[in-house]
Amino acid sequence: MPAVPTPGLAQLLARFQGQYTPSTWRYLTTDMITGRLLGDWLPLTVQNFSRQINTAGPFTGSLNLISTNGAQNAASRQAILPRRSVLWAFQDNVPVWNGPIWDWQPTSVLDSTVQFSAASMESILQHRVVDQTFNFTNADVFDMFRALVQFAFSKQPNGFVAGVTYSAAMSGITDTLTFDGTQYQYVSDAISTLVTNYEIEYSFRPYADAQGNLYTSVDLGYPALGLPLAQSRLAFSLPGNLIDYQFVATGSSSANKVIATGAVSDGAGSYVEGVFVPDYYVGTAIDEGDIAAGYPLSETVVQPQGAIYNSDQQMTNYAGGYLPSVTDTQLTPILVLAPGALPQVKDIILGSYADVALTSPMHPAGPGNTPGFADVGRVTGFTAYPPGDGQTEYAWVSMGGMALVP
Repeated sequence: MPAVPTPGLAQLLARFQGQYTPSTWRYLTTDMITGRLLGDWLPLTVQNFSRQINTAGPFTGSLNLISTNGAQNAASRQAILPRRSVLWAFQDNVPVWNGPIWDWQPTSVLDSTVQFSAASMESILQHRVVDQTFNFTNADVFDMFRALVQFAFSKQPNGFVAGVTYSAAMSGITDTLTFDGTQYQYVSDAISTLVTNYEIEYSFRPYADAQGNLYTSVDLGYPALGLPLAQSRLAFSLPGNLIDYQFVATGSSSANKVIATGAVSDGAGSYVEGVFVPDYYVGTAIDEGDIAAGYPLSETVVQPQGAIYNSDQQMTNYAGGYLPSVTDTQLTPILVLAPGALPQVKDIILGSYADVALTSPMHPAGPGNTPGFADVGRVTGFTAYPPGDGQTEYAWVSMGGMALVP
């Protein structure tokens, strides 16, 4: 998503200054290992932060130093130590984002701020290595996922992550798969293999119990996370609760045929002019609907890494799981929520379905003043822009699962 508003959007947002009631935003940090509170109501100026399905979302902000209170500044600095501190963002007392602070990036001590960046809890998996072999035999894919994450969060020394809970759901998909510890891949890469192989979804969601204790839920979904439209009741419209949108459609990286190859697990192969060439398992998947609609053939080859495969059928399954991410023209609209409009970020569960109705010069109204574009899509992510330093509160909402021509 864009990091800053376009000039036209910035002017539009400026009109809302003083015309709406901003949310109450609260920021605190906890120790990653113990969960101990490090700092509360931290004086932060936040540019933006994101959450997305199947990936870590960034956070960009700064700690404001108080010139007359050196003791408070020292305590606040200790509360945002890189690698150790987990930052939590609350909108109206609802946790909407959490993740470790990774870097300080101050530009000068003269502006009395400590600029820093963080990433949502999924980012921890990019810092843990699969250094033991996992042999899954006829195992549910969600059990594979949980085993890898629990391994990452229980490594010694100091691998524990406080307050993590796990979805008890089962995917209903079973398979035999090996992750070889001698390959020393990151846990995030092993998880990506499961996501692509089996088209599952995951999200690390912050929440609090009735007593205010903080947790991170590892949510798993197959075929998808989120709520159906009847339960989510999400709706976005222009005119309405939106002030702008970007109708992003990407065809340059699309393919309607995927060929997946993987080296035979027993090391079989032959020598060609003295060079060993391994045998390969091969599988393919093709979007017959896209071909039937008249779109030209576009092929891509993928070679999954990190797992040991045992058959052509597993390669075919991998190709079939990869295909939805590249086939068709990928329509990923970005909707800009107006300041103070409903739903707010705290109301959105990632993956949930939403009604989308858009009327603009790009999508002129139809007969009877019907919306120029109307479809049902899924919320795949959001970027929140809290108020501060002249920034008006608003949010980007990214959508998926929609057709270019509904």
